[in-house]
Amino acid sequence: MTSSKGTGVRRSSTRDAILAAATHLFATRGVSTTSVDDIATSAGIAKGSVYYNFGSKAGLVEALMDEQTTRVAEAIRVVAEGLEGDARTEAVVSTLLLEVHGHPDAARVLVSEVFRTERSWRESVSTWRDAMMGPLAPDREGTVTPVDRIAAAAVIGATLTAGLEWLLFHPELSYAQVRDEVFAALGLVGG
Repeated sequence: MTSSKGTGVRRSSTRDAILAAATHLFATRGVSTTSVDDIATSAGIAKGSVYYNFGSKAGLVEALMDEQTTRVAEAIRVVAEGLEGDARTEAVVSTLLLEVHGHPDAARVLVSEVFRTERSWRESVSTWRDAMMGPLAPDREGTVTPVDRIAAAAVIGATLTAGLEWLLFHPELSYAQVRDEVFAALGLVGG
C-alpha cells in the first residue's frame, strides 16, 4: 500500500520535472512552438501527466511564471527592505542579476513573455511586472505614477537585458564586472 505522503512526493517530483523541461524548452524554442508532447518527452513522463498537473499548456506557463515571480519577488523584498533611493535600486539590480545568472532559462522565458499581453497568462505577466518594478516605483507616500512605472521599467529592462547579454554572449565576465557595468550605465555608485 502506498502512503499519501509518497504519492505527494512523486507528484511534486513529476511536477518539478515538467516545470524544468518546459522552462528549458520555452527558453530555447519559445512558448508558442513548444508542444505538450515535446514537454512530456523531455520530462520523461506521459503527456497526460502534464494535463493532470497543470490542466493545459497555458496553465503550465502560468505556474512557471508564478513560481519564478514568487522566488524573485521574495529575494527582492528581502534585500530591499529598509532601503531607499539608490541603495534600494542597487539592491534590486544586484538581486536581479543574481537571479538571471542562477535561473537563465526562466529569465529568458519571462523576458520573452513580459509584453505579450494577448496571452491567457497575462495576469501572471502583470504580477511578475509588478513584483519586479514595484520596489522601485513608489514615492515616499507610496503612490505610483505612470512616470514612476516607466522609470522602474527602464531599470528592470536594462538589468534583465544586460543579464541575458552576459549569460548568452559574455559568460566569461564575472558577476561583479557585470553588476558594476550595469550600475555605471544606470548612474549608480555601488557600494
